[in-house]
Amino acid sequence: MRITLELSHRKRTATLPINNSHLISSLIYNIVDISSSDYAERLHEQGYRLQNKAFKLFTFSLLYPGNQHKWVMHENGTMSTAEPLLHVTVSSPKEEFIEHLVIGLLQEPFVWIGKERFRVETVRKLDRPELTDDMQFVMLSPLVCTTKREPEQYPQYLFPGDMEFERVVLENLCRKYQVLHGREFLCDSDRFSFAIDETYVERMHGKVQKLIALKEGRSDETMVKGTFAPFRVKAPKELIEVGYECGFGEKNSQGFGMVKVDNTLLSE
Repeated sequence: MRITLELSHRKRTATLPINNSHLISSLIYNIVDISSSDYAERLHEQGYRLQNKAFKLFTFSLLYPGNQHKWVMHENGTMSTAEPLLHVTVSSPKEEFIEHLVIGLLQEPFVWIGKERFRVETVRKLDRPELTDDMQFVMLSPLVCTTKREPEQYPQYLFPGDMEFERVVLENLCRKYQVLHGREFLCDSDRFSFAIDETYVERMHGKVQKLIALKEGRSDETMVKGTFAPFRVKAPKELIEVGYECGFGEKNSQGFGMVKVDNTLLSE
């Protein structure tokens, strides 16, 4: 299930940090907290657990100005828009999460993103498209994939085309499926493939990797690398549904891995 929030501001321009995903994540937790502080705390601190792994089972898009306008980027690390309406979409297969989010929004019509105040104009539920075992998606937020090799201290970022990329993405989907349904899903690599749109890569001159700062300017600031490009994925329908609802890859609740259906054909 996913909902789109339409936010308005009354200023001539709205200005936000370019790296704002942690602000959107905080906004979501704050809204849920209005409905149920117990659920918000449990979700933030524990999530939905599988052995020693915790999954929040929600994701969200980048913040988009309305009417297809683009942000104006500034050298000081901020971006601005004169567009009065902004949109962000939140997705989760957990009905309790969406319910608390909607209830919180009904109780608090004004929200803050960083230092900017917005009015919640509409909360719109989106119909889920028909999903099959062969889908073409557009990324609404970058996809993050990592692996950790001993004795390396830090995770190694993986990108489409890397040897381990498909395996790691597939195993991540299988774990989310198990958390959601309480049973294992056979991770058959022969039934899984992932390919980004090479035409798009060429049009972007190969610049489809994104470097994002989380909690920018704080002592716990971290840098995350992701891929931002349309892609085609072949997998069992059950896993594609998990990716669509929870997000593909990692760090979904921090604003990564959200997709929408791409209605244009990717090259075979």
